[in-house]
Amino acid sequence: MIIFRYRSEYINDKNVIIMSEICISKRPNAFFTMVLIFLLSTLTLVVFAELKLIEADGYSIMGDGPEENPVVAQERARNAAKRAASEKAGVFIESMSEVRAGQLTKDAVRTISANIVEVKSAPITVEILGGVAVKYNCHITVVVDTDIVLAQLNKSKDKIEDAIKLNKDQEEYTAKNDAELAELKEKFKTATEPERQVINKEVKRNEEKFTATQLHADGVNRYQLDDLDGATKFFNQAIAVDPLYSAPWTSLGWIHFDRGQYDEAIKCFQHAIDLYDEFAPSWNGMGCSYNYKGTNENRPDYYQKAIEFCRRAIELDRNYAAPWNNLGYSYDKLKDYDRAIECFKKGIELDPNDPAPWSNMGNVYEHLGNSEKAIECYEKALAIKNDYAKAWNNFGYALSRKGDFDKAFECFTKATQYDDNYAEPWNGLGYVYNFKKDYKKAAECCHKAIKIDPNYANAWNNLGYAYGGQGNFKKSYEAYKKAVELDPDVEAYKTNLENAQKRL
Repeated sequence: MIIFRYRSEYINDKNVIIMSEICISKRPNAFFTMVLIFLLSTLTLVVFAELKLIEADGYSIMGDGPEENPVVAQERARNAAKRAASEKAGVFIESMSEVRAGQLTKDAVRTISANIVEVKSAPITVEILGGVAVKYNCHITVVVDTDIVLAQLNKSKDKIEDAIKLNKDQEEYTAKNDAELAELKEKFKTATEPERQVINKEVKRNEEKFTATQLHADGVNRYQLDDLDGATKFFNQAIAVDPLYSAPWTSLGWIHFDRGQYDEAIKCFQHAIDLYDEFAPSWNGMGCSYNYKGTNENRPDYYQKAIEFCRRAIELDRNYAAPWNNLGYSYDKLKDYDRAIECFKKGIELDPNDPAPWSNMGNVYEHLGNSEKAIECYEKALAIKNDYAKAWNNFGYALSRKGDFDKAFECFTKATQYDDNYAEPWNGLGYVYNFKKDYKKAAECCHKAIKIDPNYANAWNNLGYAYGGQGNFKKSYEAYKKAVELDPDVEAYKTNLENAQKRL
């Protein structure tokens, strides 16, 4: 039979445990039987879906000064009504977060409520004031879906944090725009005719900015609902109406980032920065994108770029936790582990309820060979967010390195339960099944990892091991060959390929 050994390391930011073939023996295979009983040790809160109706009112007035577009004036009334409804929705959302034992900040509640309410009806009625001005009244009815609220509460902390900052920026931009319109109306009262013509042009520009903000808000709403195509459509419309508005460029950047299109994300974030260079999430987005490019392309110089961008985000907002976490990631990749730990600790200090820096700090301790400390960090991450798939995955690899494969199996299984589209834990399961000589299941898990990430070299290597265990040496050779093609610097992959070739 084939005798194997294994070693563990990180390759291209993926946890890997490399199966290596060392010799071929004529001894018969031993019969290996194992029954795993998986018991869920945590209680899940059951919340039945509920649709909550909320009503509110808003208005806008036009005709008491410069030329205004009645369509825009009506949209201002709807926007005012929606803001009032969102405030009411916030009270309901806050109560839900308390039920979930994860109380949100006021800013987080306001952000979620602004982005998830669904407008059912928003009719406009017209009222004539003094025979000249027109008052548009809007009575709005919105729906809050508890399922959508729970989905928002379960989003990663960095996404919530960036959404809060984006929402604040938009509120400030809108308030400034509203104040500008009020000032223009006041000036119009005493302006000369030539001055009024200039004011009318400025009012038209003000309306363009307002329309763009509303299109952007609609895009953010679609983004929060994970409708990336719908969000992209609205963001592009906002840019078409107001090419000088930076916010939709930042939002487009995050959509490209979510899709793994890091070059396109960088272009969008850079464009946003060119238009407005004091918005920290744009700089943080650049840092994130360069971190992932550095990992995917094995380019350490990209981590240096990421450090520069994250540092700029921190300069702009000292209380912004996300860039500290991303900065720690950069230092970790550059093997500056002391600085990485300092950054993750700062991120935890700024946001104690974010599991990501705890999990990332655990990875640093793994790199330092301190599995006990790493496991302690993963446990703290999971104490904050028990359904955090990355922490379960990292926990699984740490346990595998310690030789505790039964517990590692449980961790990998939980990671796939919480995120079925996550390649690393599927590869981890494949490794555990290989170790236990259940080669058929190992191959199934490796195939799932490869389907999610076709360029995952270690999953191809583990697949080659699984095929070899089944006696399918042709497929074993092909899988090892693919692993070497994807990552030719790993000697174990080359050795496995050479051994597989001898068996053909």
